[in-house]
Amino acid sequence: MTAPSTAVAPGLRARLQGRSELGVAALLAVIAIVIAVDTANIRHTAINVGVMGPRVVPTIIAIGLGLCAIALTISVLRGGHAEAEDGEDIDLTQKAHWPTVFGLGGLILVFALTMDFLGFVIGSALLFYGSALLLGSRRFVWALVIGILLAVGTFYGFVLGLGINLPAGLLTGIL
Repeated sequence: MTAPSTAVAPGLRARLQGRSELGVAALLAVIAIVIAVDTANIRHTAINVGVMGPRVVPTIIAIGLGLCAIALTISVLRGGHAEAEDGEDIDLTQKAHWPTVFGLGGLILVFALTMDFLGFVIGSALLFYGSALLLGSRRFVWALVIGILLAVGTFYGFVLGLGINLPAGLLTGIL
C-alpha cells in the first residue's frame, strides 16, 4: 500500500525551500493593510483638525511597511537571504534566564499600575533603573541618573514638543 501523494506543486515547494523570510514579508504586508484600513476609518472632527490631520502618521507608517514588504519579497525571490546569527554576542545554546524575564515583566506591570499615582517621570525613572539592575548593571547611581534624565526629557518632549499631557503624579505642580 502506498501513501497518498501530497505533492500538489513540487516545483513550488522546491522554489520556496529555505525562503522563510517570505513569511516576514507577508506579516509586514498584513500589518500595513490593517493600518491602512484603520487609517481610512479615522473621522475628521473639529477636535483633531490641525496642520497635520490624524491620518498623516499612520499613512506614512502603512506605506513604509508596505514598501518594506515589497522590497523584502523581491530580495528573497532574487535569492537574497538573511545571514545566520554568527555575529550576535549571544549563546544560542543557553536557555532563557526566567527570573530576569519575569522580573522585567513585573516591572512593566508595576509601572502600568502606578503611572497615575507616581507619574510618568518617577515611574519611568524607576522602570529604567530597575531594568538596568535586572540586566546586570552595577553602576547604581549612574543608572538612576540616566533614568531620571531620560524620563524628564521624554516628559517634556511629549508635553512641550507634541502637546500631549502625561501624568505628573507626585510631581504635580513641580513639573
